[in-house]
Amino acid sequence: MRDELLSGYPGVGVDFGTTNTSVAVAGEHALRVLEIDPHNDAPTSLPSLLYMERNGNRTVGRQAADLYIQRNTGRQVRMRRVRINRLIERVEGGEIDKEFMPREGLIDPEVRYGVQASVLVEKQSPGRLFHSLKTNLSDRNFVNTKVFGQPYQMEELVSYILEPVRRAIENTLGAVPDTVIFGRPVVFPGDPRDDDFAQDRLATAARLAGFKEVVFFYEPVAACLEYAVTLRDRQRILVADIGGGTCDVCVMEFEAASDVRSRLQGSRILSVAGVAVAGNAIDREILRTVVFPRLGSRAVYGPSRLPMPASLYENLLDWQRMYTLNTEEMLHWLAAAEVSCDQPEGLRALQRVIRFNLGYRLAREAELAKKRLSADSETVLELIFDGLNIKEPLDRQKFAHLIEEELESIEECLAEAEDRAGITPAQIDQVLITGGSSLVPAIRDLLARRYGANRMHSRHAFTSVATGLAIAARFLTG
Repeated sequence: MRDELLSGYPGVGVDFGTTNTSVAVAGEHALRVLEIDPHNDAPTSLPSLLYMERNGNRTVGRQAADLYIQRNTGRQVRMRRVRINRLIERVEGGEIDKEFMPREGLIDPEVRYGVQASVLVEKQSPGRLFHSLKTNLSDRNFVNTKVFGQPYQMEELVSYILEPVRRAIENTLGAVPDTVIFGRPVVFPGDPRDDDFAQDRLATAARLAGFKEVVFFYEPVAACLEYAVTLRDRQRILVADIGGGTCDVCVMEFEAASDVRSRLQGSRILSVAGVAVAGNAIDREILRTVVFPRLGSRAVYGPSRLPMPASLYENLLDWQRMYTLNTEEMLHWLAAAEVSCDQPEGLRALQRVIRFNLGYRLAREAELAKKRLSADSETVLELIFDGLNIKEPLDRQKFAHLIEEELESIEECLAEAEDRAGITPAQIDQVLITGGSSLVPAIRDLLARRYGANRMHSRHAFTSVATGLAIAARFLTG
């Protein structure tokens, strides 16, 4: 197999994803998805996670999540206040606070009054976890971040995740080809005006990781190539690539051909469309609607019967930062609220979730429940840990109702791709579905209603894009 991969010009495709990353290599007569994370359930898929420790050690992939959980479970956070040398003025571009109106002759009008800005930072954190970095590539405000006093740019952080990808290629081919094709979404999450900025950042990260020249290719187009090269007749194909951060759609047309190169050269892209909604948004909706009510999200407390702060539960969704809630101040406040609230058992459960830093377990259980519903009509979300016992049923019908807004966005994206291609659903010969969230039954039902189940074909959820990128690198850039 290695000799076949090395024959001629080996093509390499890298799919850096919001949730998972994969890489494939294509030779003249061979194709292989490489193993890049031996600790993951699927070694060909690398969770796009980076854990950086105080001593400078870096860990990527499944072990990054494991270390994060191990180091933070049950750890109480201690904070300290640090001044940031900025004066926030009392009046700044708005109506003057009448309670602070200076009395003439008593206050110098040339003096600025305000408060010295400060922030709370954690003492002695064992490490910092980064996830979903792809969604921040277009954020111009994310210039750099300090990890234990050392500044790191976004491009550096992404490059650390790409390093095991480069090593896997070297181990297979002996060296990385001069040109490697990287996938990219139709539109990066964030402001569309910053799309080129996000792509440039990813290219810089790839070079920092040891790649020489990077060529970008739309991810849904790559998934289309992966399937189309297995056919020989004329086809009009639509691909729905629904991953962790984006839903991307493309429509392509392929002429009849007897070999791969001719078939690819006789293809044309009719349209592409994309929207920043997919798997991560679905997981968060499961937590908000199914799990958080068991943690008191609908409780009221105090003599004024105030609702629990929504911001508190939104912080639970960011599991890599949830441990910062584990402070004496927060736990004391929750204990006091528990005494006067109408759902004390919910707030007791919330305190245990925070105290034992179970945010990742919550997020992981939501993801697994979503996956279980692809095979089963109903499932149970469970979180059982040291006296905490949460069991909530979830069936496909309820799940579809939870994600109605996400489904609407996906269908609008499909319609946009059809309109740009100038075709109707009936004029599409084959519909390919890929990406981790393509396994969601409600999404598959949506596609079946729109195009007919007989035209739908499932591709490998986590590696079909990388495979298509490798095929493009082998036959279109050689």
